[in-house]
Amino acid sequence: MNSDLFPALLAGPMIRRVETSQAYVWVATSKEFSINAEVFNIDTVGETDQYSKINSQTTTETIQFGDNLFIHLIQITPSKNSFPTNQLIGYNLHFKNHQEAFDLGKLGLLTPNNPDNIVYDSFKYPTFFIPEKHSKIPTALLFGSCRKPHGEGEDALAKSDLLLEAQCRDLNSRPEMLFLMGDQIYADDVADPLFRPIHQLGKALMGAAEDLASVDQRIMAKPYKTSLSGINGRKECMKEIAGFSSRKSANHLIEFGEYAAMYLFSWSPVLWELGQKGHFFETFDEAFDNEHFHLKLSKGTDALKKLEKSQLQKRYTEQEALMANCQMATYKIRRLFANIPTYMIFDDHDITDDWNINADWKENVRSSPLGKHIIANGLSAYFAFQGWGNEPEVFREVFIPKLKQYFQHLRNGQMMAHHEEWMKLLWEHQPWHFVAPTTTKAVFLDTRTLREYEDKPNTNLLEQLVEERAYPPQLVNEQGYLEITGQLQRSGWEKGDPLIIVSPTPVIGFDLIENAVLYILPTLQKLGAHAQTILDVEAWRYNGKGLTNLLNQLAEWCSSNVVILSGDVHYSFSVVSSFKFSDAKELHVKQITSSPIKNISFKNLGMLMKVPVLLNQMLQQSEPIYRYCDTSYQIHDSDTNALPDEEFLWKEQLIYDLIAGSTIIETENTLGLLLYSTDHVERKFIR
Repeated sequence: MNSDLFPALLAGPMIRRVETSQAYVWVATSKEFSINAEVFNIDTVGETDQYSKINSQTTTETIQFGDNLFIHLIQITPSKNSFPTNQLIGYNLHFKNHQEAFDLGKLGLLTPNNPDNIVYDSFKYPTFFIPEKHSKIPTALLFGSCRKPHGEGEDALAKSDLLLEAQCRDLNSRPEMLFLMGDQIYADDVADPLFRPIHQLGKALMGAAEDLASVDQRIMAKPYKTSLSGINGRKECMKEIAGFSSRKSANHLIEFGEYAAMYLFSWSPVLWELGQKGHFFETFDEAFDNEHFHLKLSKGTDALKKLEKSQLQKRYTEQEALMANCQMATYKIRRLFANIPTYMIFDDHDITDDWNINADWKENVRSSPLGKHIIANGLSAYFAFQGWGNEPEVFREVFIPKLKQYFQHLRNGQMMAHHEEWMKLLWEHQPWHFVAPTTTKAVFLDTRTLREYEDKPNTNLLEQLVEERAYPPQLVNEQGYLEITGQLQRSGWEKGDPLIIVSPTPVIGFDLIENAVLYILPTLQKLGAHAQTILDVEAWRYNGKGLTNLLNQLAEWCSSNVVILSGDVHYSFSVVSSFKFSDAKELHVKQITSSPIKNISFKNLGMLMKVPVLLNQMLQQSEPIYRYCDTSYQIHDSDTNALPDEEFLWKEQLIYDLIAGSTIIETENTLGLLLYSTDHVERKFIR
């Protein structure tokens, strides 16, 4: 593909980390540019907006990942003092190289009524604001997780753009930040109609194919040699060679360019437009007639071939319909990202389903050259598109130079020159967790790479998960808590200050569903199924020691005013919980879980779930749920009269809030809205 067909701007601008001393803007381009930023105070007098330039310096760090893929992180620093607080700030970007020069306006991004417009209302520029540190106005945050192009239902992230548009001038209600809490992409679950555009455009972005045969010679054997480039052709390779366990890996991303293309399709309309102009999107008949499918029954009977074609056609056309509004949604999402500081942490699907679910999984993939390579690609893409803007300082000294070195050699056809060093860098890098500079500090937990596998929890669950080293892990290890505490202290937080905790998976789960998982486990085990991966048995509750360590850490940080934001589970709920520890400490938590953004998973089970939930709720109105953890870290359901007076680690009382009319669970696509102050917590769900 001719690289000139790529427009200069591939994605962005996206506002990332923002503080009074600095602001970061992320963009992706197809060419190398020097980039300069302008920032403006915006004051409204009557019905007129007045713009006064803020003197500032721009420092841009650029990483060239492919021939046609440059990722830039632009740091804007005020020349004097700091950026104003509780004040709208507008910005523009100016791009320049030897061939061309333009700003956001010349790209059409600042033109009202243009589909590409990223500006709200009658402003000249995209805007953001920095709330005053000790303001009495509640902190307003948007948060959510789990979004894939062919997910069921309308896109809640696109809906949130309309919310920000309506509130863009009212700083008392305008959300100040957006938290994305995992599964921003689904690397393992790629739609059939999107696979070839991702595969082809990913190669065009990079300009060079990855030398996968040098990574693992086995992929040159049949059927992998030909199946990897075909729709529906990767599941066997992912399972047998990479060691992955995803059940929807037929089109799993492998190369870095594919991960990059998936991010660009998720966040920008550019590749959608390019794919249409270049005829990369095919109907099922076109793809089938052009032999773009990997057919498993190609040597079977005519009846079997017909059945396979029918099944593929059904899935393909269903996914086409689910993606019908994706391109239009990306215009709104690009505008949203341009106007709100955004912070992101990974969960498993950003890399692959079941990532590090247990010790056996991690060791099997680490010992697979291809599996280890794919994980490193996924983490490189996470860094480039998500992680870099969260807390840029942690990547500067060693990480970025080594990453640049590897991708330079990849582009030059010498991928293996620094391959081992690159994989070691990605597999062992810390920290991925970070503290966001919200008015109330927000700690984003890394619950994927800091897992602890050594200690076997003494629980009934362990008896059900009889396979050695396949028991649920502690999601954060002791060293992780020490490092997070240090980050908090360096951020200006002091012990006892209120905290917002972002945990990709809920700390306080939905009791009815988690108990149902424990009930189903023995049956699946007897049938020989891999129960842990089928049911995602890795929540905090399933490792009593890990949950206890987290609760103790929260009580150490701040025993009251703790808010936990979570996603992952594909349903939304809100719960208030109080803990009493054996040493007389107490902990009071409000947890709000918002998921999915676009991936309804209970289309046919939603009402079935709500019936027992409603019954459960009726009982809760008169009596909360009680639980306790014994000294062997086993968690028990109880009632108020059966709670032990001794030989326990903690006791818990919890009650779920009504969130949608008369129910305590929401199964539609949502994005959460948190309104938070030290004496008040309010939440809403945007549908």
